[in-house]
Amino acid sequence: MEKKHSGGERPPLSDFNEAQREAVCHREGPCMVLAGPGSGKTAVITGRLEWMIRHFRIRPEEILVITFTKYAVKEMKERFLARMGLKHCPVTFGTFHGIYYGMLRQIYHLAPDQILTEEEQKAMAEAAVRDVERENRKRPKDKDVLLMIGKVKNNGGFSGITDDPEDRQIYHAYEKRKKEAGRIDFDDMLLLCYQLFCRQPQILKKWQERYPYILIDEFQDSSKIQYEIIKLLAGKRANLFVVGDDDQAIYGFRGATPGIMKQFMEDFPQASLVRLSVNYRSSAFIVQASGKVIRKNKFRFSKDLEAVHDRGKPVHVQELKDMEQEAEYVAAAAKKKLEEGVPPEEIAVIFRTVQDASMVMSAFMNRGIPFFMKEKAFHLFEHFIAEDMKAYFRIAMGERNRSDFLRVINRPNRYISRSALEKERTDFEDLKLFYCDKEWMLDRIDAFEEDMEAVSRMAPYAAFQFLLKKTGYQEYLKEYSQKMQLEEAELTEIVDELAQSMKKMDTMKEWIEFTQVYTDRIRQMEKEEKFTKGKTALLTMHGAKGLEYRCVYIIEAQEGSIPHRKAIVEEEIEEERRLFYVAMTRAKEELSICYVKEKNGKEVYPSRFVQELFTRPRQEAR
Repeated sequence: MEKKHSGGERPPLSDFNEAQREAVCHREGPCMVLAGPGSGKTAVITGRLEWMIRHFRIRPEEILVITFTKYAVKEMKERFLARMGLKHCPVTFGTFHGIYYGMLRQIYHLAPDQILTEEEQKAMAEAAVRDVERENRKRPKDKDVLLMIGKVKNNGGFSGITDDPEDRQIYHAYEKRKKEAGRIDFDDMLLLCYQLFCRQPQILKKWQERYPYILIDEFQDSSKIQYEIIKLLAGKRANLFVVGDDDQAIYGFRGATPGIMKQFMEDFPQASLVRLSVNYRSSAFIVQASGKVIRKNKFRFSKDLEAVHDRGKPVHVQELKDMEQEAEYVAAAAKKKLEEGVPPEEIAVIFRTVQDASMVMSAFMNRGIPFFMKEKAFHLFEHFIAEDMKAYFRIAMGERNRSDFLRVINRPNRYISRSALEKERTDFEDLKLFYCDKEWMLDRIDAFEEDMEAVSRMAPYAAFQFLLKKTGYQEYLKEYSQKMQLEEAELTEIVDELAQSMKKMDTMKEWIEFTQVYTDRIRQMEKEEKFTKGKTALLTMHGAKGLEYRCVYIIEAQEGSIPHRKAIVEEEIEEERRLFYVAMTRAKEELSICYVKEKNGKEVYPSRFVQELFTRPRQEAR
């Protein structure tokens, strides 16, 4: 049961609805605000800050506001100052890491150059993996080591994160190298701060007195260690005002605790609970459809959002044959919107992973649609399989560069030695001369030459299929994935996307030139990534969080993509559902959801989340 709020008489705040006013005017003690998409949470936080300072007469210096990104900090501060009509106000705004770094700098005189940069951290993690490889005499499983290390630190230990002894080895090897270098990483700041507050109560008391009032935005993204520090900082007074939406908790993969909002209410049973249930962003169609999807999650606070706007169209679900047709459909739809006068920056294409965007980027380039990628683009044509195909194609076209031969001569293994390829320009005759006394090797070289002659007469797509199936390259990829402990599906997806890119090409030369133009344009786009005005947005579902657009296209909405094939247990499926919900709720007026029927040469099915939008399910997901 929700408690009465401890604010005094209700103020005449005409720009807030009733629930927002309750949150703004909350006086003392803990309070949690459940803020659904588009419900005006930033306005509530900035309005509350103003009310605290002007009506409760709280000194600005005593207020700490924490959010998760530097961009969010900047936006929050600017909106607060605009509301106050001031150029400066001594309220402290910062990220968790920024605030804790400031504390540690004062206590330990921590210098910026003691903190590992992203590149240094990556290099140290790679070195730790090599240490473990030498110790175990085998290559560790391919994984995101830094992600694992970050999760362990944000969790405050290994419990519930990983049971793999190899992970512990890598973690300790990384920590050993870091200690020897006298450096720390970003997540160490959390652990150091927690240890400092636990071991030195007088220092904790000093910071409690400095910040008796704490406000946290996007609270659902907090990790266990971040939350523990905040509880210590809040102390017995617990003037802790947290705003978030458990339905948008999508960072469990990097250490956030999805159930943290329920945990807050258990830790602070006296806390006030305010639900912001009016969506000012999306049309009623989008609010209803997204609500239908998210209500299937079991572990959440129940909430029913209502829309203010009736504008817009019903949510559209589009079935396409394959990724190529899907990309063409979305590019044509986006082009039409631009011709109708929709600004490019009001259009977004959203997908599960950056790899899903390759075909759409190509289709947008072909139609001259300006776009930007928020995250680093996936360079499909720089993948080793693409580079192998370029080398094979060049050899088939008659080029005789040593580097091309060296690249593919033993992919698959033909047992040809590098010493047989000493000349910068290599020929099959040179290889035969080198192995003139080995009949079985001459047979292998003849077979390779015949394969290249056959490929030389083919269009790129047919040549690719021939190389995969007739030369043993497909088997090589299978062996490679086993050796590197990769999922075979990861390489299969690359193969399928490369095949799609070749289908409309007449010659191998045309395809190679296309890959270069495509890669050059992606690199140019990355250089201009800060200039987003006048461009359509291409975003992952994680990258889309906090943003909004008039027209949104969600692509690759099939089983295996969303929910991702690696999501197996119930809590992982629930996070995937929240991710899809975040993608849906970015749309203001129009939302189109696309899925394909065929991927990687196999039949695929619409996502279970998409099927839930149908009155009667289409094809049963398998």
